Parts: sequence; C-alpha cells; structure tokens
Amino acid sequence: MKISCSDVKRGTILNVEWKLMKVLDISHTHTGRGGATYTFKSKNIIDWGNLNLTYKSTVTLQQAEVATQNALFLYQAGDNFTFMLNDTSEMMELEKSDIEDVVPYLKENLDCFLMIHEENVIGVILPSTIEYTVAQTVPGVKGDRSNAGKKPATMDNGLEVQVPLHVEEWATVRVNTSTWETA
Repeated sequence: MKISCSDVKRGTILNVEWKLMKVLDISHTHTGRGGATYTFKSKNIIDWGNLNLTYKSTVTLQQAEVATQNALFLYQAGDNFTFMLNDTSEMMELEKSDIEDVVPYLKENLDCFLMIHEENVIGVILPSTIEYTVAQTVPGVKGDRSNAGKKPATMDNGLEVQVPLHVEEWATVRVNTSTWETA
C-alpha cells in the first residue's frame, strides 16, 4: 500500500528495498527555498539493525501489509516463547531473537497482539500499560530528592524500573509500555 511521507507515524512498518522497517521516530525539516525533508529513525524487523531513512516530502513510500492477531503469552521455555492465538487457540512458538525488544516486559498470561506479515510473526505489540508486582526494592529514604523521588525496583518477572519512594515490596505498580515508567 502506498503512503505519503507526511502520513507516516511512529510504529508504521515500511517496505524499503524488500526490508521491513519499523519507524521509531520522525523528524521534519524545512529549509528556506528548498523543499521539506523527512528523516525516519527506523529498525529492521528481521535483523534488528538501525537505519535513518531520509526522503523529500514528495516521495511516496510502500507501507507493508501487516495484520494483527490477539494473543495470550503463556510461558517461556529456554529461548522459546509460547503464545496462544485467542481466536483459534493455535499455539505459536517464537524465538527470543525474533522478539528481543519486548522479552524483558513479558509475563505469563499477558494479553498482547502478534504482528503477522505473509504468515510470519514479525513482532509483538504490548498493551499500553502492564501491572507488575514489586519483588525487590530498597527502602525509600524520606527527604532523598537526588533521584526526583524515585528508587529502583525489580518486578516479579525480573524487569527493573524506577518507582516512587513510597512503594514497598509486593505492591502492584502499573508501568507505561511506551516510556517504561510507572504510571
């Protein structure tokens, strides 16, 4: 499907020279007499290499045909991660190298979406927030403002995030998946 440079958003999957590139960030530059240019910071979905793509605003790009399917993350066995499609109950096993960008945030029974391109799973879309249980944290020191009222905490799945000083062990915290900060 054709798409204009101005219509590209974060998360758009582009087909660039037969490579699937996920747009991570966009910058727009307009010089005085020249035309506008768009620079897309992107990541190759297959080999995870980063690439900056720069195009004039008049260029039309090819958007990849990507479908999403609702799934449930079940468990991890070594370097394999097992998901179940909610519609068909079909089990899908993905290797760690295929989904390495979301592996630290997965936990059992997590609802998510699988991105599918030409019958191959190319990625996992996480929900906007995920609730975790604090497994370990240091006690908060009242008056300590060197870290803007935050302290490190390890969640039940091993994820490390900064939490407010008042949060204790075994508390439940909600983490924003776009910023990886507590919501």
